[in-house]
Amino acid sequence: MSEENKHVPESYVWPLTALFLVIVPQVFVPSRLRVGPPSVVPVIEGVVFVALLAIAARPGPVPRGARPVVLALFGVLLVANTGAAARLVYVVLSGSKVGTAPPGVDRLLTAALLVILTNVVTFGLFYWQIDAGGPQGRMRQPPPYPDFMFPQHEAEGLARPGWQPHFADHLYLSYTNVVAFSPTDAVPMTIRAKGLMTLQSLISLSVLAVVLARVINVLPS
Repeated sequence: MSEENKHVPESYVWPLTALFLVIVPQVFVPSRLRVGPPSVVPVIEGVVFVALLAIAARPGPVPRGARPVVLALFGVLLVANTGAAARLVYVVLSGSKVGTAPPGVDRLLTAALLVILTNVVTFGLFYWQIDAGGPQGRMRQPPPYPDFMFPQHEAEGLARPGWQPHFADHLYLSYTNVVAFSPTDAVPMTIRAKGLMTLQSLISLSVLAVVLARVINVLPS
């Protein structure tokens, strides 16, 4: 097997699947449970999904020249989810659209779950695309310096020779950063990686702290 065939860039199938699974509950959530994100967010996500599908559906690997477009699309997702999180925090702090009856609690918890779920997938996509030049960059020999140091990078014998992270690794990194507010699987090595992880933790912490505080206040004693 030639060196070229041994290093094939990762498919976009799983990233697109994850994005689709995030869009679906936002579209079908009942209006009585909708506090945030606003309906424009799933519309933006749908446009990004279609654009990524058009890029990834071309025969052969996604061209390296398409990477700026992909990063821009992921940036739109990040801005949309950050805006949705900020709107939810504002709604809770201002007391608007949230009642004191149990349905108000349902709306808050549903909105927070949607924002956190989108947060995990959006940042997982971003980590996957920036790390060492993205799926195409990681296949170069030698690969560029990584943005994240995974355990498999640190010592021989932990993975096959030439191991590189895939989307599932970056999605898990994103999940652990949300639930632990710190890196537990991979260590950020670059300023941009540290900045993105900080922003992700800040979004999650803000939503969880504000929503949980309001829910506790609304629940009967």
